[in-house]
Amino acid sequence: MQKRTVVVTAMGLITPVGSSARETFDALIAGRCGIGKHPSLALGRRVGYVDVDISAGEHPAQARQMDRVTLMAQYAATQAIERSGLTAGQQARTGVFYGTGIGGITTFNEAIEAYHQLIPKRPVLVVPAIMPHAATALIAQRLRSVAEAQTYATACSAGSVAIGEAFRRLRDGYLDVAIAGGAESMLIPSIMAAWEQLRVLSPDPADPDTGNCRPFSSRRAGFALSEGAAMIVLETLDHARSRGATPIAELCGYGVSNDGTHPLRPDPVGQTLAMRRCLDDAGVDPAQVGYVNAHATGTHVGDRIETQAIKQVFGARAGALPVSSIKGAVGHMIGAAGAVEAAVTAMSVQQGIVPPTLFYEAGDAICDLDYIPGRARELPDLSVAISNSFGMGGNNSVLAFRKIA
Repeated sequence: MQKRTVVVTAMGLITPVGSSARETFDALIAGRCGIGKHPSLALGRRVGYVDVDISAGEHPAQARQMDRVTLMAQYAATQAIERSGLTAGQQARTGVFYGTGIGGITTFNEAIEAYHQLIPKRPVLVVPAIMPHAATALIAQRLRSVAEAQTYATACSAGSVAIGEAFRRLRDGYLDVAIAGGAESMLIPSIMAAWEQLRVLSPDPADPDTGNCRPFSSRRAGFALSEGAAMIVLETLDHARSRGATPIAELCGYGVSNDGTHPLRPDPVGQTLAMRRCLDDAGVDPAQVGYVNAHATGTHVGDRIETQAIKQVFGARAGALPVSSIKGAVGHMIGAAGAVEAAVTAMSVQQGIVPPTLFYEAGDAICDLDYIPGRARELPDLSVAISNSFGMGGNNSVLAFRKIA
């Protein structure tokens, strides 16, 4: 069967710097940082918090039965569907592909505290609220979709994997339209303590202007935990044209790999494989890639390994290839990170401008690429870009986007 062309036609985003795709992208290009003190919880560290009423439009009784992560996913999905202009009949044939790292952990934590009589019980059905598949099921129900609805929990690559698996279904003829992405919300004290146990969170700086998360910087010390969601509508090009939709970018390649080495430490061999498989899948030569949206979380080891992997894939050209990470601006959204970064990469290809790496300082002899420090960069000739997502446990996912001619 001939492979079909797949395009992005709509997006919905909610992040610490914006309540829509446009707001988020504009804030990133402007160099805005959304990491700060949580307004109501004593978390001990600055985080990327979404300060938006994510239950707006939901019936209060329904919202009470949904975990914060599900509300966030639904918020982004509703945006994307409204912007897509899909008819009721087309929505019913839309596949749903969703990724998350942990699911409804806020409700799970509250249920345990209520069981031990530490807080009052809340009238919520716990199991349907905490299962990772909750958001997927709800989005499919809102669409009245009779197509497939799948959930992926591959840690920090989950949102990217969800988009990639949707891409394969469309390209290979199983579906004509899908909505795909990810969401995460785990900003609660118990989970913050669990992340601190891994020693990957950055300490709060004495001067907030120096940033919590400093990807690739010589003074990087970990990431800021964050929350958010991104859902994008994917269609075959023929389907988009038949209904008069205007594509944002082509999703042209998807590569995955598994490190198979260590539960926490990433591996350059696995990351290199994922990037090469993505480019092979897209039929793209490394010389055609004009930008890499890096996974780069700001950890000492992780950023070095990703830099090594980029050098392996792009060879002598790696030093001249623009590479940036948005995690200095929005923090690490875990299962949502790959979806948000994929959406940003698609918009970068569409508009010919790429976001900067905030708070970067040179000095690490291994991290010596062009990381677009401080300010966004116009790349009017940008035609192909890739988005890297590397999950704890060794799951690697890379997506390639091409400019619509």
